[in-house]
Amino acid sequence: MEMSIGTIVTIVLLVTVLILGLILVRSIFTAGTNSVDKIGEKVNSQIDELFSNDENLRMAIYPSDYKLKIKQGTQGQGFAISLQNVNLEAKAFTYELSVDGLFDIQDKCKISKTSAEAWLLAKRGEINLAGSQRMQIPELILFTIPEAAPKCTIPYKIDVYDAGTLYTSGKVFVTIV
Repeated sequence: MEMSIGTIVTIVLLVTVLILGLILVRSIFTAGTNSVDKIGEKVNSQIDELFSNDENLRMAIYPSDYKLKIKQGTQGQGFAISLQNVNLEAKAFTYELSVDGLFDIQDKCKISKTSAEAWLLAKRGEINLAGSQRMQIPELILFTIPEAAPKCTIPYKIDVYDAGTLYTSGKVFVTIV
């Protein structure tokens, strides 16, 4: 009789702990999802604000100060760009990222331009926009920074092309910390 009462109490306690653990895990995932949604909304509102301040602006970059700090060994961190089509017809834009050619990366950071560009998740992309429209969802430019990356600031240039002709360009300064 004693063993069966002890077994029942143990089972009840284990089930209670299991239920509390599941509730905790669910609340953590819900909070994480809500945080990501809020960050996405903030990025979109900041980009909308940049476009509303200048109707002829062709590209908005977030963060708007064009500076980004990324720790060594980090994956999936970066910045966002958004385009606005100032033409009346639909366009297929392409973009390309590279280390600024005027920056002497070998001398200042002791790495090659090819190595720094290899940190980009994607160096090129395509964005299709209808006439007189801006992007609804910003394009994310993500980096994978190796642990052995040197601590320095590298200017990355973003060139956007419309049928092979330069449409707009911008620059982001990525600091490896």
